[in-house]
Amino acid sequence: MKYYIKTFGCQMNERDSEKIESILQENGYEKADIKEADIVIVNSCAVREKSEKKIFSEIGRIRNLNKKAKFISMGCVAQIFPQKLSKISDVVLGTASIYEFKNFFNKDFKGIFVSKEMTESDYIFGHLKSPTAYIDIIYGCDNFCTYCVVPYTRLREVSRSYNSIIQEIKNAVEIGAKEVILLGQNVNSYNFDGVNFIGLLEMVNKIAGVKRIRFVTSHPKDFSEDLAKTILDLDKVCEHLHLPLQSGSDRILKLMRRKYNFKEFAQKIEYFRKYNPKGSITSDIIVGFPRETKEDFKQTLMALEEIQFDEIYSFKYSNRPFAKAALMPDQISEEEKKERLSIVQDLQSKISEQINKRYLGSIQEVLIESKAKAFNQVQARTRTNKIVNIDNSKLNLNEGNLVFAKITKLNKHSFNGEICTN
Repeated sequence: MKYYIKTFGCQMNERDSEKIESILQENGYEKADIKEADIVIVNSCAVREKSEKKIFSEIGRIRNLNKKAKFISMGCVAQIFPQKLSKISDVVLGTASIYEFKNFFNKDFKGIFVSKEMTESDYIFGHLKSPTAYIDIIYGCDNFCTYCVVPYTRLREVSRSYNSIIQEIKNAVEIGAKEVILLGQNVNSYNFDGVNFIGLLEMVNKIAGVKRIRFVTSHPKDFSEDLAKTILDLDKVCEHLHLPLQSGSDRILKLMRRKYNFKEFAQKIEYFRKYNPKGSITSDIIVGFPRETKEDFKQTLMALEEIQFDEIYSFKYSNRPFAKAALMPDQISEEEKKERLSIVQDLQSKISEQINKRYLGSIQEVLIESKAKAFNQVQARTRTNKIVNIDNSKLNLNEGNLVFAKITKLNKHSFNGEICTN
């Protein structure tokens, strides 16, 4: 028996797909292309309108390529539009119902499986062999930012048992994982039986075989000086922070219900840089939020100039189901949003280029992740989350190797490097 899976969206979705794949492989299924698969799965993303619309067109395209396979729709779109997806799917699996897939091998497994509440389970999903392992530590979100659909697709916050997390990491290490990435919509909110996020990091740092620890995503309102210092104190925690700003305008941040202002955000950045001066910081920016004036947008540009992020993920605002911003007056035109996005990306490109120049000629510890797109190259990553492509034609570098590389060339979104043999 064979399966095909297509994943859209964030690392949480990637991990959910891996959970499904691990169950299938444990039951003898092999990965195949669309036309050969007996089971076809699409894991959907609803964070932006464009992503959501793409799901339905993609399902139609895939179903035309393979009409005999059993078709499963899962993910965020499945969570909020189960009835709509049930018309074109044999099974609809919501984000809070992943555990139900264990019952797939029952011949009667069909229909809609969507829960309105996320509950923690003792079941520990497997991992596919990889040098990097995604580990869920907290599900859902309680922040209800006015632009965001996540509290409706991923539901309310629930922290996992730290015992379950630790065991899952040990299992991943046994099959080759060297790096773990702790996942949550807001990892800073983690709290289980008196253990907070810093306490969990300390536990993970003690696990034999783990060489690197990363985490995403932190919410600025919860990021603390203690956490910034913990990143320094724990040797396995990498010196990279992803902290979403979203807007440089206090007025827009309030409309977004972000629960911090720019001055407070900048203070969090100071905490991180105080203890991790050579660390890197990435962020998210939304342009064209309802009622965003030219002055508000100007403040975002000023914020980018002041903070100097290594990189940003920037998006045009998109109305989402259930999110309150969709009902706000003074929606910004698509043309204006497109123009503002282009300005932001051009500015950030210049900032990133200047920051990356500092790496030229430096020696960096890198983890070999996979083969690179270019022939005879492997892709590696620095502790500060920079991608480095290395010529492997005369070497024997394998996934999971930790080596030192000299940065020899700067590309737009990556570096080239060569291994330091001495």
